[in-house]
Amino acid sequence: MELRLLNFRSYPEAAVRLLPGANLLVGPNGAGKTSLLEGLSTLALTRAPRGGVTTDLVAWGSQEMGVSATVQAGGEEGREMVLELRWRFQPPSRRWVRTLRVDGNPQPVARYLGRLRVVSFWPEDLLIVKAGPEPRRRMLDVVLCQLFPAYAISLSRLRRALEQRNSVLRAVRDGAAKDQELEPWTGPLVEAAAAIMEAREGYLEEATPLAAAAALRIGEPTPLSLVYKPGIDDPEGGSWAERMTRALDRSRAEEVARAQTVVGPHRDDFEICLGGRAARQFASQGQQRTAVLALKAAEVAQHLSHGGEAPVLLLDDVLSELDLSHRAGLVQELAGGMGVEQSLVTATEDHGLGEVVRLSQVLEVRRGRVAPRGGG
Repeated sequence: MELRLLNFRSYPEAAVRLLPGANLLVGPNGAGKTSLLEGLSTLALTRAPRGGVTTDLVAWGSQEMGVSATVQAGGEEGREMVLELRWRFQPPSRRWVRTLRVDGNPQPVARYLGRLRVVSFWPEDLLIVKAGPEPRRRMLDVVLCQLFPAYAISLSRLRRALEQRNSVLRAVRDGAAKDQELEPWTGPLVEAAAAIMEAREGYLEEATPLAAAAALRIGEPTPLSLVYKPGIDDPEGGSWAERMTRALDRSRAEEVARAQTVVGPHRDDFEICLGGRAARQFASQGQQRTAVLALKAAEVAQHLSHGGEAPVLLLDDVLSELDLSHRAGLVQELAGGMGVEQSLVTATEDHGLGEVVRLSQVLEVRRGRVAPRGGG
């Protein structure tokens, strides 16, 4: 794979050849290692991979940003395709416009997502365990959009329905509209919400045994489990659409008073448990890190079982805070337990990784310049 960056973060222009297997990026803090991982992840996900605004990735003062890569087409040997993401600033409207292309042809998001799959670990991913629900929802959205592009359409429809419905709720609260005016947006909200909650519940059910097995391999003996906590309180059961409809009916007075939709997948969460106890309350720092890595291993397994595509594994500064036992377990995962064919690992030093795993190459990153170790 060849990754190309234009006005991305600290890279005015760069081309980096990434080899199959484990690519280790070594360099001091601030050298641009993480930006390379962000570039590849942004290309795959079509948006900033760590939250925030995608245009924040544009180099200062630039009015255009681009990321592209030549990758295998659908896992077919010998056949390549070129993926390209561009953001351009349009002065008349003062808006940034995104363009996605496959082999030079413009593509909508739903037909673009999944062409290149990535599973990423960023240092702030510890918030998946420690923080509130938002990082956990984002984690689910990232993997499910790649596995099932229709999920991205449901997310877009949910956001639009929530925005419009909340606008009507404000008008109802202020006496400028009647309850009946909510109905045109309640139906689309229920439909999108049901699709999203069904996908999230199904993913977590499949991911639980995979994450538990990975945690054990990495070196955590305490059993790991994942418990879905939907953003609706409905003990009656039935389909997600039925449950969402009943929850909306029961919460109508509260919604009007607060002028916002108070139930739905935008309130979803899931609990990460070790030995049946909430990891965010009882797990050590090392156990929390292992739990996140186990979730990432489960993501890889889900990619392999849904479509057979091996994702690129992106690990940003993942080795530095692990003890020797957990580092050895993670290295063994990288060596083949996860089933990935290509990985990018950043570190300020090699941590002896090359002694345990056969590295495809070591890339040295200095002040935004990338070169193979021993090269020019």
